Amino acid sequence: MSERAGVVATAALLLCCAAAFPVSVGAAGGKTPTEELQIFKAWLDRVRPGYGCDEGPARFRNETVEAVYADRRFYYVLTRARGIRPPFPNGVSLVAQVEESGDVRPLNPSSPEGYRPGLTNVRKTEEARRTAAAVLILAMGDPGERRWTIRPDQITARKSRKGWVCTYYHGNENYPSQVTFDREGVPTGIACNPPPVP
Repeated sequence: MSERAGVVATAALLLCCAAAFPVSVGAAGGKTPTEELQIFKAWLDRVRPGYGCDEGPARFRNETVEAVYADRRFYYVLTRARGIRPPFPNGVSLVAQVEESGDVRPLNPSSPEGYRPGLTNVRKTEEARRTAAAVLILAMGDPGERRWTIRPDQITARKSRKGWVCTYYHGNENYPSQVTFDREGVPTGIACNPPPVP
């Protein structure tokens, strides 16, 4: 076998091995989901020592969110609203992203800046509804949507010269949650307003 043929054969063998044993990589070719989750857990232990929660720490898996944020992964802990004190101290609920640098960036439910990366600017009504649904699901912090199921077709999208106003009603018009977008289709505001737990 010639030297050139040997190099080609070796490369082909390596490609076959890579296909047979795929490696889970990060969204940008960085850390794996398992590595990111471990970083998130360590961060929680450091900044919220002795915290309690009903769910998590875990990856935030939600079909609507993953369809809109195809290149981002989120992690969460959730303390369910009860109307009474949780059965553990230091209950915490939050959603965060682990950056390639290893920094953990929690999302602020009332600030749109953290929700912008990874979004495509909305141009049409269906895009506005779908993006608003994903943003609200993240802001509510519950990937299972156990209390409120937020589907794009349940969101009212109104367009004006200033941009879009997308509204989801929690049962009735007294409890609207909204996501607003500017004329370029970029999120400019988030307001979560579910009714109180009885």
